[in-house]
Amino acid sequence: MSSLEKLKQKFNEKPIPNDITFDEVERLANAYGCKVLAGGKHSKKIVDVPSGTVIPIPMHGKHVQEAYIKELKDLFAEIENRRKEDE
Repeated sequence: MSSLEKLKQKFNEKPIPNDITFDEVERLANAYGCKVLAGGKHSKKIVDVPSGTVIPIPMHGKHVQEAYIKELKDLFAEIENRRKEDE
């Protein structure tokens, strides 16, 4: 299993893990074809251009908060569904 697959598995665990770092979120976002933009002094934005979805993630500490992980899970699921429909 690749490190990306392990990261996806960790990301999709239940209950939502609270030890996911910004670097891990950035790796996943890039794998799903999202853009990662600097959103200001203390935040990043995950942008899915085809759907126009923007998820701002405030950077407080090393880990991403649970609420933003849930939003990202929903976005990544939507991207996977869109990829399946295109096949």
